[in-house]
Amino acid sequence: MILVGLFAFVSLVAVYGLGGYVAGRMRARHSTSEDEVEARDGVHGLTVWAIGMILGGILAAGAISGGVRAAGSAATTAVEATGSAVGGALQGTGQLAGGIVGGAGQLAGGAISGVGQLAGGAATGAADAAQGGEGAGGNPLDYLTNRLLRSEATAPDQFSDEAIAGEVTSILGSVLRTGDVPEDDLDYLRDALAARTELTPAQIDARVEETVTQVQTLRTEAEERLAEAQAQAEEALATAEARAEELRAEAEQRLQEAQDAAIEAAESARRGAVWSALFLAVTSLVAGVAAWMGAIRGGHDRDAGRVWSGLTRRRS
Repeated sequence: MILVGLFAFVSLVAVYGLGGYVAGRMRARHSTSEDEVEARDGVHGLTVWAIGMILGGILAAGAISGGVRAAGSAATTAVEATGSAVGGALQGTGQLAGGIVGGAGQLAGGAISGVGQLAGGAATGAADAAQGGEGAGGNPLDYLTNRLLRSEATAPDQFSDEAIAGEVTSILGSVLRTGDVPEDDLDYLRDALAARTELTPAQIDARVEETVTQVQTLRTEAEERLAEAQAQAEEALATAEARAEELRAEAEQRLQEAQDAAIEAAESARRGAVWSALFLAVTSLVAGVAAWMGAIRGGHDRDAGRVWSGLTRRRS
């Protein structure tokens, strides 16, 4: 860069000096006063310098305008690229965070759904174990309906397989949902078992108690798995939020770095423009002096009849 500036300085001074010399040499002398002759020759050199400055200014204005447009386009492209990069980072952050949170939600939903399926399966399994056949589902309304329409009769023919299956399934489903079993439900289970089997009262009580305990155990396991699933979901959600915050901070840092880099580039460009303008001003002044002195030198050679130092025109 220094060599380029030095070359431009020397070239500009030499060109204007040569132009001033030619202008002074080609001017016709119309006065006998040496001071007047030198002044006129020097003014011709300055005229060459002024015309050159005007033409150079016009050309430089076009070049500077093109450079400004190119710089503006480059700056716009850089800003857009920075904005796209930061926007892509933020969007990626949002997508990643959303994916993690969505995954956590799916995990929690899947775990809860699995617990619900476990509970439903436990109810059906308990009903199947109690009746040895297919259950009738776990609708709470079935249980309330059966309690409403339950007969007080205890005759064996009152407890058909279909009636027993419906009643036992609804009772066990209620135990699975609430964890408690009313005393009248226990009596109904004992009466149903007595009507269906030939077990002793002690054996009937033991079997009913065992069945109710198994259902309550299934409920406890389901609650534990539900709590575990909720804890896993909360942990995954916390991890997702922490990761999203880290990515958001990283994106903001990149944006700040891009802004700082843009400011530094603009400041460097401003300093370069100031020094370039100062360099051109000094070079122009020196070139004007060179044109003035070259024109005077050209006038001296004109009057002396020399083409250049050492070359003399002889008159016949």
